[in-house]
Amino acid sequence: MTERYLINVNGEQREVEAESWHSLLDVLREKLRLTGSKIGCNEAECGSCTVLLGGLPILSCITLVGDVRD
Repeated sequence: MTERYLINVNGEQREVEAESWHSLLDVLREKLRLTGSKIGCNEAECGSCTVLLGGLPILSCITLVGDVRD
């Protein structure tokens, strides 16, 4: 079931529709067209998908979009 998520990206609140099981990486790249985070191994091994969440680095390929809303 598609849900609406409000996420803060680079200091700007963005609303996006996605499935709860979508990764943050997929939402950033496919829904918001922000391609700075790269798709590498997609298994949390290489770090090319790293983004900052609250000032801390996380691997966006294994982080669900629902875990970063609001």
